[in-house]
Amino acid sequence: MRLEGKVAIITGAAGSMGAEEARLFAREGAKVVIADVFDDDGRQVEAEIAEAGGEAIYVHADVTGEDDWDRLISETVSHYGRLDVLVNNAGVSGGSPEIDKLDFDEWKRIMDVNATGVFLGTKYAVEQMVQTGG
Repeated sequence: MRLEGKVAIITGAAGSMGAEEARLFAREGAKVVIADVFDDDGRQVEAEIAEAGGEAIYVHADVTGEDDWDRLISETVSHYGRLDVLVNNAGVSGGSPEIDKLDFDEWKRIMDVNATGVFLGTKYAVEQMVQTGG
């Protein structure tokens, strides 16, 4: 088991790709924190991992919000004592592929999740990893 003893947060882990990443990490021995805004799907992934003998918790988190990142990291460390890995998987697509038809509000939403979410996640996770040696 390549990830035995590691604690990993995976954002967007209620969706198909993130859920599979969470299952894989758990099979490899990681304790997985499933972070997403889709609560029912996130809890389902948590249950599937537990049924397969893995360890996981679900935490509702919107990657675009600093308060959510602060809470996500705090809950992870409170539950597992450390953080070793962050997978910034959460992402959205949408809008028109033609720039002259893309709505600016849609552009901002895409950038908030796909860019700002990655920045915030990395910022908060690295701060914690440095403290715990992850």
